Amino acid sequence: MTVYDTLPACFALTGAVLLVVAAVSRRGDLTAVIEAHGLLPAFSVRLAPLIGPAEGLAGAAVLAGWVSGEAVLLRFAAFAVALWYLALAGYLAVLLRRKGRVPCGCLDETSPASPVKVGRAVLLALATAPLTAGWPPIPAETGARLAACGLAAFMAGFLVVAGKVADLRGTSAVHGQ
Repeated sequence: MTVYDTLPACFALTGAVLLVVAAVSRRGDLTAVIEAHGLLPAFSVRLAPLIGPAEGLAGAAVLAGWVSGEAVLLRFAAFAVALWYLALAGYLAVLLRRKGRVPCGCLDETSPASPVKVGRAVLLALATAPLTAGWPPIPAETGARLAACGLAAFMAGFLVVAGKVADLRGTSAVHGQ
């Protein structure tokens, strides 16, 4: 596996790691957050409790497909993750336009919707999409597959921290503090 294959794989797997992290770490009531947005019809808000398990399952399936080398599982799960991030980007863009910087419910129930989160969702959808076509190829060596997962976990952590820093912009009353 070359650098040209490893980096795209890491970016694609980063989206899967973030979905698993979101599903596991979310503590509050996502249904209440989505209901407060007022963007979805009432019948679809009732499905909100399924969001966490669905996103966690999709992310875990991508990681399981990659680690096991199971191409069919990986392609199907990557398609679901890419669609998930595309839908999330659209939802966040509409939310940002209609409601402003209200809590979005992405990784927690307090961080606000922002253009950075819309962009991150678009980039993760674009990064995951090539896995549906089998690129980059799954390496034959288990060590290479695990290394790509480790780098993806590192990048996911970096994206979480970068998102938190971006959320802090403009929170100080005096610039430079």
